[in-house]
Amino acid sequence: MVKKEDFQQLDRSDTDLGHPPKKVAILTAGGLAPCLSSAVGALITEYAVTHPSTEIICYVNGYKGLLLGESIKVTPAIRATAGALHLHGGSPIGNSRVKLTNVKDCVKRGLVKEGENPQQVAADQLVRDGVEVLHTIGGDDTNTAAADLSRFLKQMNYHLCVIGLPKTIDNDVFPIKQSLGAWTAAEEGARFFENVVAEHSANPRMLQAPSSLRSERKFWERASQQGGISSSTD
Repeated sequence: MVKKEDFQQLDRSDTDLGHPPKKVAILTAGGLAPCLSSAVGALITEYAVTHPSTEIICYVNGYKGLLLGESIKVTPAIRATAGALHLHGGSPIGNSRVKLTNVKDCVKRGLVKEGENPQQVAADQLVRDGVEVLHTIGGDDTNTAAADLSRFLKQMNYHLCVIGLPKTIDNDVFPIKQSLGAWTAAEEGARFFENVVAEHSANPRMLQAPSSLRSERKFWERASQQGGISSSTD
């Protein structure tokens, strides 16, 4: 999890390009959350309105697509209809749970060759693509990896502005009060409870929602509060 001291040490100058970006990239990574499709659509629409000359690409399946050099160019037709993404779930550009720091896993998946540094491969791809701004939509790992990439490229005298959008149904990203996807996930969890609570007629003694992780237990507790339902997460 991102710590307070890490947040305080961020270099604010890294977010100032001084001019409208010529090319930006978007990627979604980590687990799925209700906000992904809507966030991608909102970013594309905002650029279409405020910076129509900015080229936009989307890396397919998160950091996997970045490592493999697989991306989609956002055409004028996509810009004109991007608002429709607010009506859909999932991620229109795909997700993956790829960590650039897990070299062994990246080699096993065939994303990099033996002896290659995934961070170097990703940085080289961003340079080849001419990306000036990278929008990452994900949790701690996703946005921390993007910040590390920015620092890595800075050592190569390449300026990359990283803008991370915190996405998690657990709502546990410091210092964000409410992360993208958390509210909708709680609402949908409450709707689930409204439907499944009738199971008490078959088992009047207990209604149990098993969760093994602390973050998952927090989510179910919020969902229960959202629906006004008492539950046990033990």
